Amino acid sequence: MDYSRDATYYRTALLLGLVRGEVVHRWAEQAIAREPEPPRELIEIVSVPPTDLSALRYALWPLVTEPEPREVLEAMLSLLHADLSSGRRGLKDTLTVLRQMRSMLRLPAPLYADLNSTMVAYAASDAQAGIMVEWLAQFARPGDR
Repeated sequence: MDYSRDATYYRTALLLGLVRGEVVHRWAEQAIAREPEPPRELIEIVSVPPTDLSALRYALWPLVTEPEPREVLEAMLSLLHADLSSGRRGLKDTLTVLRQMRSMLRLPAPLYADLNSTMVAYAASDAQAGIMVEWLAQFARPGDR
């Protein structure tokens, strides 16, 4: 089985602080349980302490797709939307993650431009929170709202 999309998702989410190491461990353990001969990389992932996020990202590296596919980027934005909408993450932290995405990930040009223009509109508006919630809502998945 190909684990590249999931590994890319988890590596990106760890980089941005959107998931905990325990979640990555659980994913790798479940994948290992399904495989008669699991890939060595999955075993490497579960051998890393779930609190060592840098080592987890490094262990995921051999499985990832570079640059991050749009579906992974949209999944990150969906997580941000769900966290902001539910109150698990505040606006300030959401903006920090969006800035990190803009600077640390290779976003496709249209997504980068759209995010940039939204950040400019946010900075110039009195209804700042509404602009970010509305922009992130386009990435919402069923059950996020």
